[in-house]
Amino acid sequence: MDATGHGYSRHKRSHSAESPAPSGSDNWNVSEAYSPNPGSPTPYSPFMTTPLTPNSSVGSEDITMRNAPRPANVAYPPPDLRRLSVQSLLTGPPGDNPYGHSPETTQARQYPITDSSTTTYGYDLGNPDLDTPKNDDVNAIAIFSPPSGTMGFPGEESYGGTPAVRGKDMAFEKGGYYAKPVPIQISKSLEPLPPLLLENPMNLLYFHHFLNHTARILVPHDCEQNPFRQILPEMAVQDENILNLLLAFSASHRARLLNHPEPVNRIAVWVQDVFPKLRQSLANNNNEITNATLAPAIMLASLEIISPNTFEVPISWQNHLTVARQMIIARGGPKSMDRHDRVAYFLSTWFAYLDVLGSLSGNKNDVPLESCYWTSETASADEDNQIDCLLGFTTRCVGILARIAELAKQCEPKRIDEDGNVREDWRPDQDIIAQAYVIRTELEAGLSHEIVYKGCNHRSSSSSESEGAWDATEIYATNEMFHWAGLIHLFRRVLGKPATDPEVQNAVSQIVGLLYKVRRGSTAEACLLFPMFTAGCDATDSGQREKIMERLRCVEGFGMTQVHKARSLMQRVWDTGKPWEALVSGEFFG
Repeated sequence: MDATGHGYSRHKRSHSAESPAPSGSDNWNVSEAYSPNPGSPTPYSPFMTTPLTPNSSVGSEDITMRNAPRPANVAYPPPDLRRLSVQSLLTGPPGDNPYGHSPETTQARQYPITDSSTTTYGYDLGNPDLDTPKNDDVNAIAIFSPPSGTMGFPGEESYGGTPAVRGKDMAFEKGGYYAKPVPIQISKSLEPLPPLLLENPMNLLYFHHFLNHTARILVPHDCEQNPFRQILPEMAVQDENILNLLLAFSASHRARLLNHPEPVNRIAVWVQDVFPKLRQSLANNNNEITNATLAPAIMLASLEIISPNTFEVPISWQNHLTVARQMIIARGGPKSMDRHDRVAYFLSTWFAYLDVLGSLSGNKNDVPLESCYWTSETASADEDNQIDCLLGFTTRCVGILARIAELAKQCEPKRIDEDGNVREDWRPDQDIIAQAYVIRTELEAGLSHEIVYKGCNHRSSSSSESEGAWDATEIYATNEMFHWAGLIHLFRRVLGKPATDPEVQNAVSQIVGLLYKVRRGSTAEACLLFPMFTAGCDATDSGQREKIMERLRCVEGFGMTQVHKARSLMQRVWDTGKPWEALVSGEFFG
């Protein structure tokens, strides 16, 4: 099979996604994605013998270190006295002794600690991962929480001596993730934890970081049923392939959050068997795609979007998504994903989000798999106007956005010339206009104040009334912003309206106005790249541009690379006056 076809092709490090991703409509055999290639080796090929990330020296030394037996008389994990003040060893944080014991008793505290629902393994102080074999993995987790103000992080410089960036400030400033030591508490429902976590404190730290931070910014509404904190970890502790990718996801995100170098050697060890295991699972199941096989393909696409070039052999997110798309086709298509199967439904929703927003992120990307992602079983949710907590909008809106992407794909070659300029005299065909106006009617109906939407229905009973009110305000605002963004794409890319058109500018103003209903630093803000970028590119008012740019800079501090790429592209649109469609080169706007 040609390495440039539907299989994962080997690219140079400086790859971009300017070349079109393989079309999901071509003939394709799922097993071929992981089959031996008679030509150049690919990451899925059994002939690929080098790690997928830099530095092949991580082999025996790192594995030996990870698997070395721990002395029986050492508490788990042993304290690193270099990281702890004497005061913290004696008393813990002032006014924050969580155990209510005397200093003598606290000093002898053995970890892990269990309560009725969680196990506490110690504290994550936000220290840099020096990568294997240099990092002191055994002492990665602090036994005691040091007093406030003694964490010792430099305020003027980031790790490596370069000027601090917003991400590091947000991590350690008041209200930031590492403003205080983070207790590593893991739900007992995930126990027994696999040896990969129990035998290496650094792995355990990364597992917790995903649960407690990465998973929260992957959804616009982080409720008690967040599937990235519930379903995906449950799958990970049962499947080493998924766990390895989850750890790589977490390590890459944590490094970007803290402005530290990524631990490329460590990631290499985690992911070196990912592709061979995917091939094996496909072969063993005779092309029956299980949830455990589909999940890594979707994870790889998401990881490449948020942390591109994590692997030394870079593969575009479009290609990862193509393989996931073909796996779903092999399972019978999106309509075969039973809503009552919580794992399958989560994976189909995650894929649908990536698939639809990915298709809207450029004319060279694949069209979405289907305009209707679920069967009639979702009709009740649509009729009840339930806003999906993972998507941030209704399931009906997914199909509407997919249809806009399909029409935009048809119009783009005629609307934009070879030099990337919009043909001012271009007008869509009548059949396109007819379809567009049906979609417009549906989007405007979704914005009607006559519709009463339902927000999250599984909020924790411990949440305060004010928290619930803010949650509801944000999820409703998020749903509206995606509808308005859909209208902008419809007006500009399908109906050919100029940016100065009053209807386009009204939609831009509506999105900017709705931003005031979203808290800064919230999970909702982290997931609003699509409407913010869409509005920003067509904003003509300097105040609106400044507002959107400022919010995007804030979201960049969450450690997601696609935000920086989109913000840079938006600035180029303003500087050149060209449409973003003519300048895009693989960015993902979601």
